[in-house]
Amino acid sequence: MLQSIASSHSASPSQNAVDLLASCDQKIRYFTSVVSRLAHSEGSPLPEISAAADSAYRYFTVALPLHEADEEESLRPRLLELSAPEIANALDAMVQQHQAIDDLIERVVPILMLVANNPAKLPQAHGELCTISKALTEIFQGHLELEEGVIFPAVLQKLSAASQEGLLQEMQERRKQG
Repeated sequence: MLQSIASSHSASPSQNAVDLLASCDQKIRYFTSVVSRLAHSEGSPLPEISAAADSAYRYFTVALPLHEADEEESLRPRLLELSAPEIANALDAMVQQHQAIDDLIERVVPILMLVANNPAKLPQAHGELCTISKALTEIFQGHLELEEGVIFPAVLQKLSAASQEGLLQEMQERRKQG
């Protein structure tokens, strides 16, 4: 059951900034589902449990912070300069959601580390993992809808090609450093 959870999730190469952001959103969905499936994986082979927990741990401690930085440090300032009030409100909501997401990630990371290092402890972590998994799924659903329905289209509509290219270059550079 968990074998597919532990496998890497790769995306196709990005063509532009929105493609890269959308690819990140797909990874968010994937790793949120990893946590959900992990929460219900009692009885699975311990090496699979460990690998799934380690994979999710690495995603939430390395890749997700880079994605948030992309949005807050690169995307948000560019759109705030050019956008209507509804876009500014969406950007403010995005930042507030990031804080709520970060609070949940702060709670799940130690559990993922525990289970990665000692998968036999999964039954002890089951309740909290289920609670956090449900909360992550709910908050990410609204968050990703906001990004994909309002913010990403605004990038394509409001930012010049040069600004979009600059955004993409900053995101790619962040990944090289991260």
